[in-house]
Amino acid sequence: MYCHIDADAFFASVLQRHNPRLRGKPLLALAMGGGFVIAASYEAKAKGVKTGMRLRDAQTLCPEALAAPSDFSEACSASQQIESILMSICPRIEKMSVDEWFLDLKKCPGGVPHHLLRWARGTQRIVSQSVGVSVSVGIAPTKLLAKMASEYRKPSGITMIDERKTDMSVESFLRDRPKEAIPGMGRQRSIQAQALQWRTAWDVAQAPEETLVHLFGKPGITMRHELMGTAVEEIEEDVRPPQSISRCRSFTRTRNRDMLMGFLMQHAAHCVLKMRREGLQCRGIAVWLRDAALQYAERACKLPQPLDTEEQLLSSVHACFCDAWNRSVAYTQIGMCLFRLQPAGAQQYALFENTQRTDRAQELQRSLDTVRKRYGRDAIVRGPGVLLHKGCRTVTPNRYGSIPTVR
Repeated sequence: MYCHIDADAFFASVLQRHNPRLRGKPLLALAMGGGFVIAASYEAKAKGVKTGMRLRDAQTLCPEALAAPSDFSEACSASQQIESILMSICPRIEKMSVDEWFLDLKKCPGGVPHHLLRWARGTQRIVSQSVGVSVSVGIAPTKLLAKMASEYRKPSGITMIDERKTDMSVESFLRDRPKEAIPGMGRQRSIQAQALQWRTAWDVAQAPEETLVHLFGKPGITMRHELMGTAVEEIEEDVRPPQSISRCRSFTRTRNRDMLMGFLMQHAAHCVLKMRREGLQCRGIAVWLRDAALQYAERACKLPQPLDTEEQLLSSVHACFCDAWNRSVAYTQIGMCLFRLQPAGAQQYALFENTQRTDRAQELQRSLDTVRKRYGRDAIVRGPGVLLHKGCRTVTPNRYGSIPTVR
C-alpha cells in the first residue's frame, strides 16, 4: 500500500499559519513578480480562483481577496518540517515537490498499519499541530491511485482505496472521477479522450492498450496498470543530482536594463548557492529574455573549466545578457540556467590563470555562503539588485520564525 501526502493550499497556508488574521479569509499567494496566483485559500477557491491564474483575473472573480507575496524561504522550512515528521513515521518516502510526498506503508515499523484510518488521522494531527499546515491523505495500492485519492476530499481529507477495509474499490473510485483527474491528462489529451467518448477515469483504465500507447506512449501501459491497482512504480529514494539549475522571473513589460540586470544578479546568487549546496560545479551558462509577444532571445556559453563562484561566473552571465538584450524591446521575463553540472573537486587552475584572483573569488564565495545561510539569501545583494529591494516588506518574528508582514 502507498500513501500520498499533499499539503492543502500550501503557500497560502504558510502565510496563514504565521498571521492568524488571514485565516478564514480569501487569500491569494503570489508568484515572484506578483502577477500570478500560485496558491489560493479555499475561501478564494470557492469563488472560482485557480492556481496559475493571473492576479487581475483572480481579483475579478474574488474582489475581496487579500493578495500577498509568497514566502518561499518559509515554505521550504515548513516543507522540511513536514518531511522530518513523515520520515519519523515511515522511513521510506519520496519527495515529489515542496508540498507532496509518497510513503511506502509496507516499510512502516510493523508493516502496513492495521488501522489505516486511525493512522492517517494521527499523521494529519501531528503535522497540523507541529507545522500549522493541514494535509490531505490518499491511501491506495498504487502511487497513481494514492495521488488521485489525496485530491478527492480536500482540504484535510482522507481517502482510502481498499475494498477489503472500506467500501471504496478501485472501480467505484475511478467511476466517480473525471478523466481530467488522472495526472498527466493535459488539455490536448483530454480533448482526444473526449473524442473517444472517455468521460471517467474508469473509461481510460478500460481502454485498449494500443489506444493508450497512441495517446500517452509507452507510459500509457504503466498508467493503465497503476489505475487498475497493480503497482508498477516504486518509491524512489535515491535522488540523482540535478543536471541543470535554473531560475526565472516574470513581470510587467519593461525596457529598464538596470532592473533586468538586478533580477539576473538575484538569479545568479540563487543558482550558485543551490549549486554549491549540491556540491556541484558548472561548465555552461544560459541567459534568456522573453518579450510581450512570448518570443525568446537566448544566449549560452560553455566555460573553459568548471566554476562554482559568482565572481567567476558573472562575467559570462553579463556577456550572455548583453548579447541577448535589445534596447528597443520590452521584456516580461528574464531567466538563467547553469548546466553541464559535475561534482565539485579540488580547485583546478587554467594554464595562464591568475591564481590569486581565483583564490580570492573562492574566499569571497565562502563568506557569502556563510552570511546567506545565517541571514537569508538577500542579506547581501550586488549593485543592480539594490534597486529591487527598495520598499521591501517588513519582517516580524513569531512562533515559527520570521515572515513578511501583510498589510
